[in-house]
Amino acid sequence: MLALAGPAGFYGTPVTKVLLCHAVITYVLFTFPLQHFQHLFHYNQDVLNKQQLKRMFLSKVVFLDLPDLLFTCLLIYNFRIFERRFGSRKFASHMIATAVVASVLELAVFAILNRYNIRLGDMPTGLFSFVFPLYVPFYFTVPRVALTRIMGVPVTGKTLNYILGLQMISSEVETTLVVVCAVLSGVLWRANILGLQKLLSVPPMVGKVFDHCLGRYLEAASAPRSPQLPMGATLELQQRERLDRIEQQMMMTAIQANRRLNIGRPQPMNIANGPGMFGNVNPNQNDGPNGSAVPVSEEQVQRFVEMGFSDSRARQALRTSNNNPTLATNLLLQDMS
Repeated sequence: MLALAGPAGFYGTPVTKVLLCHAVITYVLFTFPLQHFQHLFHYNQDVLNKQQLKRMFLSKVVFLDLPDLLFTCLLIYNFRIFERRFGSRKFASHMIATAVVASVLELAVFAILNRYNIRLGDMPTGLFSFVFPLYVPFYFTVPRVALTRIMGVPVTGKTLNYILGLQMISSEVETTLVVVCAVLSGVLWRANILGLQKLLSVPPMVGKVFDHCLGRYLEAASAPRSPQLPMGATLELQQRERLDRIEQQMMMTAIQANRRLNIGRPQPMNIANGPGMFGNVNPNQNDGPNGSAVPVSEEQVQRFVEMGFSDSRARQALRTSNNNPTLATNLLLQDMS
């Protein structure tokens, strides 16, 4: 099992806890004791003509379908890394802003469908408009690290989240419409169209009030312990945990140096023939100006050793990547697969 106090748990993610608890509790309530109120959460493309706006917004926060609940809860849990990166207030602001924009986009699509007499059924209920916009930062900021291959196709640490999203988007046309609007709202937020990032955000005072009233109940009992704790039971879980820990240490180092660390999207490398895109980089690429080898960063070696890698493997990965910690991390993780 994973240690819930570590990087794989809920430490530093109070908003994620609230979302998961809310999703499960409301599903149970409106499926069993309060099922006669389910009609309040159903709406269709006639939302403007039949004054169903209230139902539309209520449907965004309650699940009535079990598969949708399970898949979305998995996504919420996997996307908790963004609450640690953004901070809880900015994370909540992102969800609220993108949900509002996604709802506006839905209304625009309904107007077009009604104009051309294209009919759809009832729209799905659930936190789609809050969760699916997070696929945008997930795509652009989370590194793509190959864990294994299936029939020659690389499987990365991001594959499961994409499979979950595709499973939900391919179920019904109505769900596809809601998900597409949600993802598009995430793109608009990332591009900061019309100043969305500041226009629709949680005020600092509101964040302080919630932290004062609920913070002590939502925070983890203790801070994450050292990386020497037992990790996942499978190789894939161990690799993902190591990557999470290394990324956190890299970000802390960047903050202490008063600079911003930009994590790109490195592609899987052919380490059999070299680190280049096609595995055929000049072997003297890492040499210094006089042909001498570039010295390995002892600080980076120590950091990788603390993450559980051997000293020799860490030095070899740093030499191959020319002291680039992100590329060295990919090489070390791929070597374990």
